[in-house]
Amino acid sequence: MFDFTGKTVLVTGASGALGTTLSARFARAGANTVVAARTGADELAATLDGTALGVRLDVTDEQQWADAIARTEERFGPVDVLINNAAYLRVGTTESISLDEFRQVLDTNLTGALLGIRTAAPSMRKAGGGAIVNINSVAGLTAAPGLVAYSSSKWALRGLMRAAAKELARDHIRVNSVHPGIIGTPLAHAPDGSEIVPVGGFAIPRQADPDEIADFVLFAASDRARFATGSEILADGGFLLGPVA
Repeated sequence: MFDFTGKTVLVTGASGALGTTLSARFARAGANTVVAARTGADELAATLDGTALGVRLDVTDEQQWADAIARTEERFGPVDVLINNAAYLRVGTTESISLDEFRQVLDTNLTGALLGIRTAAPSMRKAGGGAIVNINSVAGLTAAPGLVAYSSSKWALRGLMRAAAKELARDHIRVNSVHPGIIGTPLAHAPDGSEIVPVGGFAIPRQADPDEIADFVLFAASDRARFATGSEILADGGFLLGPVA
C-alpha cells in the first residue's frame, strides 16, 4: 500500500506498542528504518524485515539526538522521515500532580519533539526535503480531566507543529500531526486492566488497533500527503463526537 523504498525513517519511542507497530510497518514498506528507544532498540531492529538500525535515544537528551542522527547518516545517509512518537503519561489533576511529574511529561512529549525537529531538519535539507509526523492525541484537541500534564503537552505540541511547518516549508519539509483516539496499548489501561477511558458508548465502540493508527501515520509521512503541511489528521473513532445517545 505504501512504498518507502530508499527512504530513511527514524521512529522514536520505538519499543512501545505503537512504536513497534510503526517500525515494523515502515520496514515492510521498504524503508531504511531507524528504531530509536531508551532500551531494546537493537533487539527490535534485529526482528524487522529489510534494513534496520537500532539507536539508543532518550528524546529529552540533546546529545543523544545528535548521536542518533549521526549514526543514521553514517549508515543510511540523510533522514527523510521523522516520526516523533515517544510519549510519557502521568495521571493527575491540576491540583494533585507534582511539579516534577508535570515537567517530566512536558520534557518528553514537547521538548523531545522540539529536539527531534531541530536535529533532523538539517539532515532533511541534505536530502532535499522530508516529512515529520508528530504523534499527538485527542487529548490535544479536547479537555482531558485527570491528565492535565499529558493534555497540556499535546496542546502545546500542536503549536510546535504549526510553527515548524511554516518555518520549514521552503526547505520542502512537511510537518503534520496524527491525533489518535484511544489505542489498545498499556497506556490506555489502569494497573488492574480496566480502561482509563471507557469507549463502549462512542460511535466506534472499541479501542483502536495500533495497526489502524499506523495507516494514518504512513499516509502523512508518504508522498501521497505531499500537499499537506501544518495539518492535524484525526483518527479517533468518533471520540470527539461524544457518546452516542
